[in-house]
Amino acid sequence: MRRRIFLWMGLSILFTSLAICGDLLAKETYKVQQGDTLVGIARKIGVTPGALKAANRMKGSSLKANQTLIIPFPKIKKVSKSKPSPLPRGEVYVVKKKDTLAGIARKTGVSVAELKEINHLPGSALKIGQKLSLKKPEPEKQPELLAEYTGDELEADGADGAILTPDEALAEIERHKKESAALLGKWSSPDEPKLLVDAAMGFLGAPYRFGGFSIRGIDCSGLSKIRGIDCSGLSKKIYQLFDIDLPRTANEQARVGMRVARSDLSEGDLLLFNTRRRGGHVGIYIGNNEFVHAASRKRGVRVDNLDTPYFDKRFIRAVRLKGSDDGL
Repeated sequence: MRRRIFLWMGLSILFTSLAICGDLLAKETYKVQQGDTLVGIARKIGVTPGALKAANRMKGSSLKANQTLIIPFPKIKKVSKSKPSPLPRGEVYVVKKKDTLAGIARKTGVSVAELKEINHLPGSALKIGQKLSLKKPEPEKQPELLAEYTGDELEADGADGAILTPDEALAEIERHKKESAALLGKWSSPDEPKLLVDAAMGFLGAPYRFGGFSIRGIDCSGLSKIRGIDCSGLSKKIYQLFDIDLPRTANEQARVGMRVARSDLSEGDLLLFNTRRRGGHVGIYIGNNEFVHAASRKRGVRVDNLDTPYFDKRFIRAVRLKGSDDGL
């Protein structure tokens, strides 16, 4: 008898618990408003229309105003979509399917105009897998004086000589030490070096021409015609006026005369530079750490300073061609 009593009591507790759980699962209700539809209510509370109908034992989808509906499950809260945080600048964006420039601009925080400018895009067309840079490359910083010759390398002479590195230049000097030891002549007076400088300055503004050795000539009509001169042609032509017949190329001119230290330069000394052009580059020292040379097609014959970073970096050596009785 006691066992039966305990059994009935247990069953009663079980049924009561199930009833309470059922009430808890369906304790939320919704009161139908004017204009409500079953689909609209289901969307609002986050359940399917079928589940809503089953919980309320509805055969159709018709509703009445002020009708109370049981919500079968707790209301699902919608998670608000947060805006994607822009990608950090400096990264590369890989174009995906259906991507547009405007969409990429929103994702990355880089404007459409910037994307076009950075990636040199003529229009808005994109390809899947295309890589877009999100940051402009920083320009290389160069010294102010060095920037003057950027993109306009010094011109070499018209011969097929090889460029000499500083080590090769020293080896070349050793090989031609005997030839380089003697001067090619002597100044007739202390004023003659200044006359050579004046002659060199007379060529300022003359046009550059690779392999050129003259400034003006006469064409078939009898009119003077501007030609041009290169760096070694300039030094050869000027020294011809002072009874020195120099070789034609800069490399050959570097092997004559006597080598002098940079700290001991004198007017008329030849300055040799190592450039990327074939044959190297040569100029004539005019004093005050300056020299005259046929620089390039854009600049022609001009004066530059030896301490300019561009020339200071490329200077190889200096040679002296003439001396005086009272010393070199």
